[in-house]
Amino acid sequence: MRFNKYFYLSAALAFALCSCSDDNETGGGFTPTVFNVMGKVEKGPMIRGSHVEMRTLDEYMIPTGSSYPATIDNNMGDFNYGALKINSPYAQLTADGYFFNEVDGELSEGTIKLDAIVDLKDNSTINVNVLTHLKSKRIHHLVTTQGMTFKEANAQAQKELLTQFGLQQYASKDASQFSLTSGDDASGVLIAISSLVLTDRSDAEIVEYLSILSNEFGTEGAFSQETKKKIQSGKNYLNARLDRISENIKSRYKELGLEVKVKDLAYYFDWDNDGIAGNEIDGSESVTLSANELNVPAEGGEYTITVKSDKTYYLNPPSFDTDDDSGLQELPQDNITEEYFGGLYEPGSSIPTPSIKYNKTIADNVITVKIEPAQFKKDLSTTFTVYNARGRAAATVTIKQSGDKDYFVKHDPVRLGEAGEHVVLGIMSIMRDAVSEQLRLQTNYIHQENFKDPVPFRPYDYEIGNIWTRYYNAINQWLTMKDVDANQLNCYQSFIDTHLALAYYQLSSRWGGVPFIMQRPNDAHISLPRTEEVEVLSRIENMLFDAMEDLDEHRYDAFQNANEMLFVSKDVARTLLAFVYCNQKEFNKALPLLEEVIRRGNYHLEYTKATEYQNNAECILGYYIQTRSGEACHPCLDYKDVVLTAAECLYHTGNTPKAKEYIKQVCEHKNITVDQSDVLKAIASLHYQINSPSYMNFIRRNELGESFMSLSHDNLYQLLWPIPSSEMNLNPQMTQNPGY
Repeated sequence: MRFNKYFYLSAALAFALCSCSDDNETGGGFTPTVFNVMGKVEKGPMIRGSHVEMRTLDEYMIPTGSSYPATIDNNMGDFNYGALKINSPYAQLTADGYFFNEVDGELSEGTIKLDAIVDLKDNSTINVNVLTHLKSKRIHHLVTTQGMTFKEANAQAQKELLTQFGLQQYASKDASQFSLTSGDDASGVLIAISSLVLTDRSDAEIVEYLSILSNEFGTEGAFSQETKKKIQSGKNYLNARLDRISENIKSRYKELGLEVKVKDLAYYFDWDNDGIAGNEIDGSESVTLSANELNVPAEGGEYTITVKSDKTYYLNPPSFDTDDDSGLQELPQDNITEEYFGGLYEPGSSIPTPSIKYNKTIADNVITVKIEPAQFKKDLSTTFTVYNARGRAAATVTIKQSGDKDYFVKHDPVRLGEAGEHVVLGIMSIMRDAVSEQLRLQTNYIHQENFKDPVPFRPYDYEIGNIWTRYYNAINQWLTMKDVDANQLNCYQSFIDTHLALAYYQLSSRWGGVPFIMQRPNDAHISLPRTEEVEVLSRIENMLFDAMEDLDEHRYDAFQNANEMLFVSKDVARTLLAFVYCNQKEFNKALPLLEEVIRRGNYHLEYTKATEYQNNAECILGYYIQTRSGEACHPCLDYKDVVLTAAECLYHTGNTPKAKEYIKQVCEHKNITVDQSDVLKAIASLHYQINSPSYMNFIRRNELGESFMSLSHDNLYQLLWPIPSSEMNLNPQMTQNPGY
């Protein structure tokens, strides 16, 4: 490993440099004594070749002038001075070198210095670590300004330091005897605090942060409020990474020939900030409630639910998982929310809100839920989450309320206000970029010259990661808008659900199973496992089925303005739902929807070039882009696809003659010829020739990868894209698609 960076951390005490000596200088009447001084340096462990300098101090923490160099012998951080005749029992050890970073599991690229001040009479085997370093300046301060003895100062500094992390119960054992490898509580404490120093900081940032901690604690015996916020943020960052940290430590020492045990690190963090670490953990990922579902009449009512645990639970997470440790988390969507409140709707807009209105509180693990009378006609349900002290969802409560059957007012869509228009335009531009890049990658892939051995997509491809990120960015912003609307006029839910369904359909088309989120996340990045593709499609189906009832019959046009973009038509939902049914291979359900789109006549085939997509009678839903040659449309839902998919459904339901009629219509309008002896391959050929956005979906669900695309059996995995490397790295619960 090439080390080309050096970071210097100021020593805990400003001692003058001195040459090595073995003078008989003594202080306080101490008789020079022989000590066998040895130990280890554990940040993670410093590596072979790092240096340890020991200087003796008098009882007032003033250097006596004697110093002793040593070199770390191995990658476990061991050093050994052997037998030394020393003129004072007090010594400051300063270790300087590269170290193993237990959070990211790698060796550092920069060096660090760690101090320890010890009384060799107590123990001449010393562990130099983050705790001894943070204590050093505090010990010096208490001795030199408060007149304490070393023993008094060391004990106070130890207790003060561990109290800052809620770990005061472990203060009886001196920090210089804490070791990463001991497998006991002391080890857990050291790993926890050491990891809080690291989080996701660079080597230079670690040095800077450790200096801040040391300086603050040295003079005050406590950390500033700003630093406490950073510590809280660090806990949030480490929340989902504790198992990985444990494995990193065990793997590192196993490589070095030592089997170590690591206790459950969750018990060494004060998640609920009550000043005591670990007392909030009950060892279970879930908790039992006296009721998980409330069935409420239209009149509303008050209900209580008991959390069956002696640990405290919450309705808002006191801690949470995050991917960043730059301070307290400012979630991007929070700013959007504030913007919405100032102008989501056109000024003066007001309609009743069809949502369950309720208030919930928790005290002594008893949840009180007060539900207002229904202000809606349809039965509704909603959920809220009960969190444990780590911010993990421990239980979910569902509220089902009957609608007021005599209450219904039909409203035209409330138009967007200035802020709402701005956000919708932004989301649609994100979707446009995702769809256009997706179509470009598909086109490049299927038109490779040597398709028997095509160049596959790769997890680290920039475009793959970009498309994934854009879809989830759009989803996140739609969910934010949905959340704000639900808490105000609640008039955009069906429109937003249709747009969300489209985004998830696009994701599942290219990746299969994906994380499925339908509530605005509490974190900028959340760690969720994949939802199986069949379940994703089922959820999209339910969303669209419910939304269609509230959508109007009109020709949708996303090229006019933000309002027209938002207010999707029933044909958009019909088409998308039909495509979902086809991916589920429920062609008998898809066909009536496609036939209805054809029958209504809002769209028809145009006599245009096969690969030309414009905002014309074929565009059911597309995204606008301005090119040098004029207006262009990135297709997403297209009437040609409707006709070809209807032909596919007719074939699968036994009506081949009508399927061929639809094939013929597309051929005539696009001046294309195909061999209709094999209906499915004829449809596949048309999808290919018109550069249809549905081409890969059609191939995959009809198992034509080998027989039509000429993919080898071993390359069929390429019909799905790889999960981006960035997502694999950030989401510990994510799994990769087969073949990548």
